[in-house]
Amino acid sequence: MLDAASSRAYMDFSQFAQMRTDAKTAPQESLREVAKQFESIFVNMMLKSMRDASFGDELFDSNQSELYQEMFDKQIALDMTKDKGIGLADVLVQQMQRYAPAANDSKNSDSQISNIENKITDPFVGSRSKTDFKTTEEFVDVMMPYAETAAEALGVDPKVLVAQAALETGWGNAVGRKANGMSSFNLFNIKASAGYEGSSYRKNTLEYVNGAAKLEKSSFRSYNNYQESFDDYVKFIKTNARYQDALNNASESKQYINGLQQAGYATDPNYAAKVTRVMQTLPVTDNETFDDYG
Repeated sequence: MLDAASSRAYMDFSQFAQMRTDAKTAPQESLREVAKQFESIFVNMMLKSMRDASFGDELFDSNQSELYQEMFDKQIALDMTKDKGIGLADVLVQQMQRYAPAANDSKNSDSQISNIENKITDPFVGSRSKTDFKTTEEFVDVMMPYAETAAEALGVDPKVLVAQAALETGWGNAVGRKANGMSSFNLFNIKASAGYEGSSYRKNTLEYVNGAAKLEKSSFRSYNNYQESFDDYVKFIKTNARYQDALNNASESKQYINGLQQAGYATDPNYAAKVTRVMQTLPVTDNETFDDYG
């Protein structure tokens, strides 16, 4: 039988608030507990992948049986990881110790605490390196949390950023790849222009010159994960004076998108219209419509 603390691992998400508090007050001591939690999540993901790979049994499969199977798998994952586990927690602790300041270190700054807090309780850690998307809904589910944070910094609707990323990358399945075959995580196809000192890669791109399409090979920025891509997009837009008019109209999605195109964000003369069309396919909340974008 699972103890109360173990049960809360998948039944009570309020535990993450406690983890954040522990990360501030006793970062070194909280590492083990957080690592165990993520080890459990990892094992459960493996079990889910195994279930998904099965053809199932039409006679017994139902929504109810799938629910109980999922609960059972989560309990198995907890049982497998509550003692010594599979060793993943030990590796996570070793990696995270270099980020965690000592609890009695008077030199700890708020930024250091924020750093360790984000690294060990990031709810999107499992999607940072995801590079294949089976459906458009899956792409939106992964990107929306990042888009919401970035959109707040820019003052735009997060759907604008998700739509841009979807258009630029073919719903995440055409993200540029580096020479070693690894994903560049460049969701917005920002080029590595003069003055850029970060990692980059080269790929063929379709550009429009005087309305005519032309294939060129250009250098593009490369990131380690999607968070970096969104962060750089925000910085790119906010620090380039040519996008100021777009930012001035950030609250109006259509004007923002048109402002980006007019400022030269993309050479495609139909870029704004395409982003708008993609936005119209995204999930819409009960009190929201896209009538203004028609």
